[in-house]
Amino acid sequence: MTNGFYLQNFLYLYSRNKHVIMENTRIKLSETVMVIDAAYLNFVINDLKKYFEPLLGRSLQRADLALFTMCLAMDAGVKEGSNDVQILLVYDEQSGKLEDCLPSDLKSELDGMAFKGPLGEFCFMAVSSEGFVSRGELYLDLLHIVLNSAEVKKLIVVPFNEEYGEEVENVLKESVVESAGQKGNAKDIVFFRMEKPVTPVAYRWEILGYPLMSALGIRSEDLQNN
Repeated sequence: MTNGFYLQNFLYLYSRNKHVIMENTRIKLSETVMVIDAAYLNFVINDLKKYFEPLLGRSLQRADLALFTMCLAMDAGVKEGSNDVQILLVYDEQSGKLEDCLPSDLKSELDGMAFKGPLGEFCFMAVSSEGFVSRGELYLDLLHIVLNSAEVKKLIVVPFNEEYGEEVENVLKESVVESAGQKGNAKDIVFFRMEKPVTPVAYRWEILGYPLMSALGIRSEDLQNN
């Protein structure tokens, strides 16, 4: 609830004066934070369904969002324990629902909700760009805030790579350069994407498709048999 209070305060101030909030407002964040573009999840899941359903000869289940976020965390190196994982779901007017996920409605079903699992507690917050800036601009602003937060030790990013991925890469590169040699300030950054980076990057990256396939009920034997 504490983290939710700080972030709700952030959104109120954001709508009033973007520059003041970026410079002067301290936001309480967890040690592990995911920043996920909801539109990108819809985009990738739709592509996976189009590819795998004809291949497997069956309809895929709706993605279990709790399982998906736990798989993301595990692939990013989060171990079993009492971790606090904060999930910021960035969306706009067109992406207020995760079309093939359960739960799906960001505002009424996910915002402020949490669940506990073997890795710890996962808390969701839906962050809308509507009436403020574009979804990509809000994502980048949140990225800056999380990178500047001393509380955050691990950052998991799932941006809409095809739309503003280059800007995200530049922000992450600058952060890695600035924190070089400052062991206490360096963050473990994990970028989830669907393809290998074209050029070498200074942070970790993982394939987004694997945790999504698990959440959609695609099993290893499905892949072996096709």
